[in-house]
Amino acid sequence: MTDLAELLASVRTHYVDMFEAALAEMREKGHTLIIEPPIVDEAGGLAREGELNLGARYDLAMVEGEGATPSMFSPSRMMNFEPEAFHGAGLDIVVAPFQWDNVRIAIEGEPKAIAAALVEWFDGALAAPDDVREDEIQRAAHFLSDPEVEGLTSIVQADLGTVDVHIVMALFDLLRLAGATRVELGLPDV
Repeated sequence: MTDLAELLASVRTHYVDMFEAALAEMREKGHTLIIEPPIVDEAGGLAREGELNLGARYDLAMVEGEGATPSMFSPSRMMNFEPEAFHGAGLDIVVAPFQWDNVRIAIEGEPKAIAAALVEWFDGALAAPDDVREDEIQRAAHFLSDPEVEGLTSIVQADLGTVDVHIVMALFDLLRLAGATRVELGLPDV
């Protein structure tokens, strides 16, 4: 593939198709589901934590009586492809095979500016678009870790949930505007 958006769309589609199939299977078994609920505090507001003070979402919750039990979805396989490099507008982007719900993002740039760009992006990516129904995938990101900083490289782990590709592309723009020179997406270190 030679187009960044096309490559990201393929990885997203691979993940979302498996997630939707798993949801359909659970519904067929009679389970009532809440799709990608935000994690809330005791007062019902978005629970925020960490250095970046970010919220998060579960993959799903199974309704049981008056309550619901959060649950995680893990894809059974990962889409494989050759790593690709993209260059433009002063930003180099390298994409190696990764899972949409578990990606390591390494960003070269001034750490405080990068952290501010990540917060701005994730707060928007965590919210479901207005046109999404409650019983559909929410097209929202699920998790972003606090950055681990090594020199001028900030490394975060992300669960992109079901967020749309154009939102991930917006992350690259925000990082470039924050002074990033390179972004790498790949599997987390084990």
